[in-house]
Amino acid sequence: MFWLQTAIYTVIVLCLSWWAGKRRRHRRAGLIVPVCITLFGLLLLIGSFFIGRWEGMALSISSVSIVLSSIICLIIVTGVHLFKKDDPS
Repeated sequence: MFWLQTAIYTVIVLCLSWWAGKRRRHRRAGLIVPVCITLFGLLLLIGSFFIGRWEGMALSISSVSIVLSSIICLIIVTGVHLFKKDDPS
C-alpha cells in the first residue's frame, strides 16, 4: 500500500509541476511545487510525532510517502529541465 500511495502522489506532484511550468512563463516555476510539497511532508512528519499512537504512525507513513514522491518528482523535473533545449522565446 505504501508504494501505491507513493506512486499516486508522484503522479499528482508531476501533474502539478507540469501545470505550474505551463502556467508561468518563468522557466523554473515547475521546480517550486516539489520543493513546497517536500517541506509540507516534512512538517507533517514532525507533527506526527506529537500526535502519537496509531494515528501518528499512519500520518508518518503518509508523510514519508509524500516526501519520497516529491524528491522523485524533483529529480525528474530537474532532469527534464536540464535536457530540454532552451527556447529563445
